[in-house]
Amino acid sequence: MIYANKKVAHSTNLAQQTAQIISNVKALENKNLIRLADLTVYLHISLWADKKVAKNWIDCLIIYYKVKRSFKIGTIYFKNIETEEIIAVWANKKAKILIG
Repeated sequence: MIYANKKVAHSTNLAQQTAQIISNVKALENKNLIRLADLTVYLHISLWADKKVAKNWIDCLIIYYKVKRSFKIGTIYFKNIETEEIIAVWANKKAKILIG
């Protein structure tokens, strides 16, 4: 939308976006593509095409943990579901991707 010769972005509905994230995570759990265990997320590496996609995944899963598991502070580990190798770590509000 353009207003007064400036492009104005529509604000996204945060509640709707959060509900969609929760729905997607549950669907992936049902398909056994991800598994959530305490503060560890096991997932198929094929879901992460590159670092940008991985960062988006991490952001979405952190929202899920905050809403559904009352996560406040700590470290969340992301591991390959097949090899259990650590592929990323989220700590101190920052993600560190160890692959790619």
